[in-house]
Amino acid sequence: MVDQMVNAGLVDEVRYIFIPDADYTKGIRRIIGVPEMDIYLREETNIDEDDESKKMLLQSSITNIKGNTHLLIFHQLDKIQRLINEKMWLVRHIIVTGVFKGDRKEVVDEAWRNTILQPCLDIVKRFLESDDHNIIIE
Repeated sequence: MVDQMVNAGLVDEVRYIFIPDADYTKGIRRIIGVPEMDIYLREETNIDEDDESKKMLLQSSITNIKGNTHLLIFHQLDKIQRLINEKMWLVRHIIVTGVFKGDRKEVVDEAWRNTILQPCLDIVKRFLESDDHNIIIE
């Protein structure tokens, strides 16, 4: 997945918001990719395009992004599991992978509406209409 993000322009996106002395602990700079690419983005202009060290720096950044993504997923799944076990929340699963397999925009848009948007709206509506939550919808 990270490799696909890199191929789709992740480096350029991070480069666009990169500020060398920025605080990576706040705001949008906390997103995965920015802190991990710091060294690469600082050094890329000082290294020739064909230099092997530039490729190694980029690969190191990508490896760090993959590792941090793995940790993020682990922590998010742990939080979800705690909500299920400790708070007894009913958690719904919406599988979105198949939505993005269409080649045409119309196919993807329709799959998005039918597979993701409508089921999510239905879940939220049922939650809001539930007497268990003491919420009144007018």
